[in-house]
Amino acid sequence: MSQLDVFHRNLAGGDSCLHCGLCMSYCAWDAYEATHPGQQGDPTICRDCMLCFRVCTRAHSNHAELEPELFGAARENALLGYYRSAWAAKVPLKSAGVQDAGVTTALLTFLLEQKQIDAALVTGRDAEWRPQPMIATTPAEVQAAAGSKYTAAAALSQLKPALEQFTRLAFVGTPCQVASLRNLQRRQDSRYPAERIVVVLGLFCAESFTYGERGVRGIAQWVESDLGIPLTSATRFDIKKNNLLVSDAERTEGRPLGEIRDLSWPICHSCQDFTAELADISIGAVGSKADENTLLVRSARGAELVEQAREQGILELGEVRSFAILEKIAQDKHARREELMPEEAQFLLKRTIRGNRKKAGGKD
Repeated sequence: MSQLDVFHRNLAGGDSCLHCGLCMSYCAWDAYEATHPGQQGDPTICRDCMLCFRVCTRAHSNHAELEPELFGAARENALLGYYRSAWAAKVPLKSAGVQDAGVTTALLTFLLEQKQIDAALVTGRDAEWRPQPMIATTPAEVQAAAGSKYTAAAALSQLKPALEQFTRLAFVGTPCQVASLRNLQRRQDSRYPAERIVVVLGLFCAESFTYGERGVRGIAQWVESDLGIPLTSATRFDIKKNNLLVSDAERTEGRPLGEIRDLSWPICHSCQDFTAELADISIGAVGSKADENTLLVRSARGAELVEQAREQGILELGEVRSFAILEKIAQDKHARREELMPEEAQFLLKRTIRGNRKKAGGKD
């Protein structure tokens, strides 16, 4: 049995897809499905190139091994990963529609305006809050993608076209997406010039939720039926004090996260990375005040960017307010790692993007 057969068997057996989208950029199977909506790829399309196996963070990802390669040092904090500095950051001139302090949007805008990057891989949304991976080439496009979506998005699905068009890119993603990208960069393969990603901004992430379509209940149905807010009217999603909150122009409604855990993306239950430990800079709201973001600066490139932004007045930096709460949430994520329940494995077998169907001969 080949490594690829084992990989596909593991996917179909429940140790399944993260929805990061990386394989969608390069896999001929997924390329066919992307250009033929509603059709399923023929298993014979698979070229046995092994890229899906080599880059998939579900197949292998060792953060502790990668950190010295990326950052030149090993972690001292087992929960948060390696970082060289930590800040509570404010943006004096915050853009409309951003989440919390808006540091991610501010840094990407700064990089584009300073011509340090040609484009950024970000995740926007449509009118009904479906996440939409996109290539942003202007500050206006970056700002249009601002704000948290909290639903699983194939953020790396646009990597191949981005690398074909541009030589200096930034990427914004969740911990699992960052880990997949680092696996690709580690290959140093000229066919996949991932070294063109010159800045990686990671987002703190406890879990994502299923959007909900094709008869599967997800966050979309919950917002409209349980909260009574039409998705086309929603203006903001947020998580505060263990509640998922949804706002429109007139009100904010929410429920405790524990009440909607059945809507979370099941594979998130086995993820241990809360702070995007392999990013150049990790960004989140936990540990700082409402108008601030917590930054964990990990790489030399990240430190250089933060210092440039501070010197230019883009960021104001202060002390992180509470490492205790940051580490508590990271510890909770470590502690809840578990084997998938049979029903969760069955859900993933039917609903993940890719290779699970290959082993089943292309059938749902």
